[in-house]
Amino acid sequence: MPVRPAITAHHFLSFTRTMNKSLPRVLILDPDSGHSGTLEAICRKENLHVEHCSTIAQAVELIPRHGESLIAAFIALDLPDGEGLDLLRRDGLLPDGIEVALMHDSDDPERASTGISLQARYFFCKPVDESFIAGLLGDIREEWLTRQDGEAEPLDCSVDQFGLLRGSSRPMRKLYRTIRKLAPTSAAVLLVGESGTGKEVAAETIHLLSGLDGPFVAINCGAIPAELAESELFGHEKGSFSGADKQHAGCFERAGGGTLFLDEIAEMPLEIQVKLLRVLETGTYRRVGGEKELKADVRIISATNREPEDAIRDEVLREDLYFRVAQFPLHIPALRDRGDDVIGLAQFFLARLNDQHDTAKTMAESAVDAIRDYAWPGNVRELQSAVERAYIMAEQELEGQHFPLEQLGIEPDGEYLRVPVGQSLDVAEKKLILATLEATDGDKRAAAEQLGISLKTLYNRLKDYEAD
Repeated sequence: MPVRPAITAHHFLSFTRTMNKSLPRVLILDPDSGHSGTLEAICRKENLHVEHCSTIAQAVELIPRHGESLIAAFIALDLPDGEGLDLLRRDGLLPDGIEVALMHDSDDPERASTGISLQARYFFCKPVDESFIAGLLGDIREEWLTRQDGEAEPLDCSVDQFGLLRGSSRPMRKLYRTIRKLAPTSAAVLLVGESGTGKEVAAETIHLLSGLDGPFVAINCGAIPAELAESELFGHEKGSFSGADKQHAGCFERAGGGTLFLDEIAEMPLEIQVKLLRVLETGTYRRVGGEKELKADVRIISATNREPEDAIRDEVLREDLYFRVAQFPLHIPALRDRGDDVIGLAQFFLARLNDQHDTAKTMAESAVDAIRDYAWPGNVRELQSAVERAYIMAEQELEGQHFPLEQLGIEPDGEYLRVPVGQSLDVAEKKLILATLEATDGDKRAAAEQLGISLKTLYNRLKDYEAD
């Protein structure tokens, strides 16, 4: 009978290392043994292998050995041989897609802002919230395992629904998992995404899943004149200014007990951002012209189509306000990154039109190809409009010819407005102004700059159009 070789300590350790290579790993870069021990215990409960370092030098040596198996990194800002940001500044060191969390003992807005520009997504004050970290790591691990399994996109192009959101692609399922955990908390959420991706729909979904009894109130911060912004947000008392002939309840008051959605917060006038920051810090506000302190009993969800670091750098978003409204930044994926969701959504929009008008129009393969081949820079909003136009043009079957790029309003090399020859200048000017305002997603300042007119002139034109 053959004798089996003894399993030495060396063999056992080699076997263990081989097995661990297949495990998703978390890097903890922190010289604080007590805090790193807490994080390590959380990781192990989530079936994650931990690589612990105390210095940048150790991390630089360790990271290349593990490559894509590193799914998250918890990095202390203060280290014996530098600061944690130095690790993020090394091009190509951290693997693509890794989730980076910076850790510090107290708020450090300046370094946190730098971390944003270097792709850090989370900022945690010590000690960390163990239950939140556990949920976050569980979601990150599930996403990593899904990628390893090579999960295919659904072939039938159907789309799931989560709250008011629709989509079955991997980015959307990841978004659903995050919202599911985030919604019941009181965390202030900042939704970041291109125009038309569905930021307001995501915000309302968070509200619906939050369990709050109050209403969902939305306001577009770039669509209200600066002189009226304070009144729109906080309300005003009768007689507080010319034209204030009665008391007015602002958005904070109307959203009491519910959610206030501040869309395009980076377009809010800076002087109003200062007042909003004070309300968020104190939890109270006053109506314009009022003396009574009112409680700000709302959950804040904000949104921007700018990258936050760009908005801060361009001085259109106050850094201190950013850290108040972005306790949890959440990115909404662009439609071009959502695979066959674009077909599923088009079919959904067509089905809804058929239901509304009692028709049975269908989508030809040529239409599917046209939809799939287009980049959809206007995202879901542009897709919905295109399907509605195609539905009107088609007799029974929507075909590729019903989705020409020139009809979509946005061509690959820019945006165009078609005006018939012989149309009056007043009508042409109105179309140009309204189209530019739509293209800037209601951002009046940006529209005025593109049109080469003053903001005051733009407001006067819009006032004239309302009177027509």
